[in-house]
Amino acid sequence: MNKITLFLVIVIGALSFCLGTTKQSKAQDKNFTGIIPFVISNDRVGFFDQSNGRVYIYDNHISQCLFIGQIQSLGQPVNAVSSNPVSTINQ
Repeated sequence: MNKITLFLVIVIGALSFCLGTTKQSKAQDKNFTGIIPFVISNDRVGFFDQSNGRVYIYDNHISQCLFIGQIQSLGQPVNAVSSNPVSTINQ
């Protein structure tokens, strides 16, 4: 490998590293770090926020939040913070 090729490889590597470290993901920009998605029965989608222990359950189209719960400690029941009528959750 000649000196020019080696120099170009080093410069390209350094520039790509700099570009990769300066670009943040969209989730970090909107402060969605620490959110864990999961799926439950009837194709419901849920999100667990690790920062405050809240659980959010959405309908199968992810257009309406059906339930918001609070976890106090592991092994304990989830306390309902807000929920829609049970009839919409069971549909």
